[in-house]
Amino acid sequence: MKKMVKIIALAVTCAITLSALAGCGGSSDGSTEGAQSEGSGGNVETEVLLASHPFNDTHPWQLGLEYLGDLLYERTGGRYDIEAYPSGSLSGGSNRSIVEMTGTGALHVMIHSGLSYQGFNEKFAVFSLPFMFPDKETGFEVLNNSEIGKEAMTWLEDSGCISFSICENGMRWLTNSKRPVETPEDLKGLKIRVPEANSLIDSFKLWGADPTILNMSEVYTAIQQGTVDGQENPVAAIDSNKLYEVCPYITDWTYCWDPAFIMWNKDLINGLSEEDKEIFIQASKEAAEYINKLITETDAEKVEAFKDAGCEIITLTPEQEAAFKEMALPVYDSYREILGADLVDGLIDEIEKASAK
Repeated sequence: MKKMVKIIALAVTCAITLSALAGCGGSSDGSTEGAQSEGSGGNVETEVLLASHPFNDTHPWQLGLEYLGDLLYERTGGRYDIEAYPSGSLSGGSNRSIVEMTGTGALHVMIHSGLSYQGFNEKFAVFSLPFMFPDKETGFEVLNNSEIGKEAMTWLEDSGCISFSICENGMRWLTNSKRPVETPEDLKGLKIRVPEANSLIDSFKLWGADPTILNMSEVYTAIQQGTVDGQENPVAAIDSNKLYEVCPYITDWTYCWDPAFIMWNKDLINGLSEEDKEIFIQASKEAAEYINKLITETDAEKVEAFKDAGCEIITLTPEQEAAFKEMALPVYDSYREILGADLVDGLIDEIEKASAK
């Protein structure tokens, strides 16, 4: 029955999509209405909420948004559902536009990493300072059990977005088409695609690379055509965007663990009944857990597939990583001035406490 409802709603969904692409911010509750499902009391009108993210349709974020839709549909008796659009297809492939459209209500929910939120609130840059988190376990321990993690879910409220759950993108690995990268010297002169995040741009410049901003949807072709030499992203993104096909050299390092947030349009959430709001919050938390489990369970399998495709995986030692971190220390000094030492050093303190447990 749910699939039938989605098919019925799709035509109306497309109309909203066209309005969104035309720059129509719309009302904050611009959900698709008119699809009918059979609830316990007869026909129920289903509001189809639009969702998006930057990666392809096999990425855990896509599967997580679909799972989120299933939970909402089941727990609201068919009154709410989600249509998840991969690859930023409702925003022309633009990461920034996905955030803007969620804030205005043209989209209702999105998943992005903190990197893509930096352009709206610079505080998110604190999570991507080079070699800040030693591993994902420490990252989750800190973000799920500290005031910084709680506050981060509200940092986009001024842009019309709010979150209730933290998932992950993963540890960001480096891939390139030219040579193995084990030292900063190996990075010199390489054009590396990065998202629109100054913290990453500053780091790669210090390492001698040429960081270049591109939308995710353009990266494969840009590497294939030699416009850029490589990029950095977690394993799931390297896999879903097939970047291993054009980047035979993959560097496994811990330079950036990338927390992600399921973000809702704030006005949509504020317009819900208290009962429905609790359903949305709980479903968001369960969808985040689902995403994190998928990434944990499938990353090793995907790395083996990279090797089978002929890629060379270079895993940096702690000593090799230390050379990169030493060169990037000025980024920390810079962001203590930009964000305040309390935020930067406060996160470092939380990480040290979590690591000592």
